[in-house]
Amino acid sequence: MRPGSAVVLLALLAGCSSPQPDPLPPGNPPAYEAAHAIAELPPRPAELSLDGVDPCTLFSRGSLNRLGITQRPQQIGTEDGATCVLSQHQLEPMYDLQVTAVADAGIATWITGNRARPATMAAEPAAVAGFPALTVFPESQPTDHCDVVVGVGQSQSLLVRFGTAYTGEFPHQHACSLTKRAATAAVDALRQQG
Repeated sequence: MRPGSAVVLLALLAGCSSPQPDPLPPGNPPAYEAAHAIAELPPRPAELSLDGVDPCTLFSRGSLNRLGITQRPQQIGTEDGATCVLSQHQLEPMYDLQVTAVADAGIATWITGNRARPATMAAEPAAVAGFPALTVFPESQPTDHCDVVVGVGQSQSLLVRFGTAYTGEFPHQHACSLTKRAATAAVDALRQQG
């Protein structure tokens, strides 16, 4: 082999080797996290319809007592759909639970759709009364906030939102526990309605 041809051969071999990929940034990419969250959701045990449902009818006197609700449930209209406000306004710290029948958005909308906020909101997979659910809360300041979204149908979901004006009075776990209990009562009643 001539001396010049060895240099050419090395140059060709170097050009044929595949370049090393750029290292991934720290943390998981949002697409990976979204796919992981969807994969962790349990299968829906039944298809329930929210068409024409007044969420206030999903709470018996007993379930209201178990949630500590002291006011009569009040139906309001929101951009998401029919909403029922359940309030505890007798003892401090006071709180509200808003239960909304979202008839045009399934649970995946909160992971990959227009309701997802991966930069500011955490969406953790869960199950409520056997149905796929998400616990959604501000990633940087979860205290006093907790939403639970339950996928009751292919493109329908129940949204239960905890709210209070008593900042710092409700630990995140307590707010989420109360919100999940309200969501469970609503889903159980929805199943009974058929």
